[in-house]
Amino acid sequence: MAKRDPRQLYPREDDIPLAKADLFPRMASPLSDEYLQSAIEKAFERSKLTKNGNLRKNPDSPKALVKQCMKHLKERADPVLGTSFYGQLNSIDIFDMDGIPHEMQRLRMQIGIFYQFLLIELMRASIKYNQDNGHPNYIIQASDGTREGDITVDIISPTFAKGIRLYMSVKKSSDTVGGQDVGGVIKRLEKLAKEEKNLTSPYLCVIAVATPSKGKVLSYEKSRSIRYNQDGHPYSENCEVWTPGFIYPYISGREAVDIYAKSLECIESHMPFYSLKYRTECAELFKKEFIKLGIANADGTVNRDKFFEFIVSQSENLRE
Repeated sequence: MAKRDPRQLYPREDDIPLAKADLFPRMASPLSDEYLQSAIEKAFERSKLTKNGNLRKNPDSPKALVKQCMKHLKERADPVLGTSFYGQLNSIDIFDMDGIPHEMQRLRMQIGIFYQFLLIELMRASIKYNQDNGHPNYIIQASDGTREGDITVDIISPTFAKGIRLYMSVKKSSDTVGGQDVGGVIKRLEKLAKEEKNLTSPYLCVIAVATPSKGKVLSYEKSRSIRYNQDGHPYSENCEVWTPGFIYPYISGREAVDIYAKSLECIESHMPFYSLKYRTECAELFKKEFIKLGIANADGTVNRDKFFEFIVSQSENLRE
């Protein structure tokens, strides 16, 4: 019995397993600013919700920010390195050292979720824009996958009317799919595709990377690739990696830089840096709390032994 060809039956480039470039035509007309703005706003709104649909609660006052910073220090500071570092500071400087970076860390996670929703909202906006303006639609439908960050998309093209089902996993950056993670993501996506009972078209698994690698947005033609394992074999001949130079123009007709610039115009109303807004108040309040707890002397200098005790003690308070 002949061995079954593992390749899905869609047109490929002659020398590599990549799908033919003409399967992915650019939109006839780029997404207008109005539709683009709407998609970005929807993505930001969705990024603020938990998996249960509740609004994420982030510290938004000096008191709440300082409380969060104290908790973070208690739970995350290394008892050796952390004590050595913070023990050399005045407590008025610690909020800048820990509270602000910690908020950046939380918002960095949220912006990753934003990009996951941004791609699907751009696809939906493009479908509506093309319908409203009488342009051809090559993206037929886009829906949320069963897992956060997954999108299922049906596409067609002038050269392949049968269409292709895309099983897409959106990642903020290439760093989040490095090394061994690549094979795992590809295996999971292809498992989803193979388990689909009602699939009537070939499938293509896609790892969609939302931000540029090493600060470079590659050209449209060079922004699709196949990932290979250490032995030089593709993890799958039915999976591609799409980066910003391709993914944004394909789904919206707009360049990646346009998308980032428009998103930048909106971000502060959705993801404010409260630690910067209340920076002075937080620094003073943090100093008072450390003095009150006995971790800092009256002038604010940190008592290293007391800080160490604060980190390793079961109690959060050193002084009642």
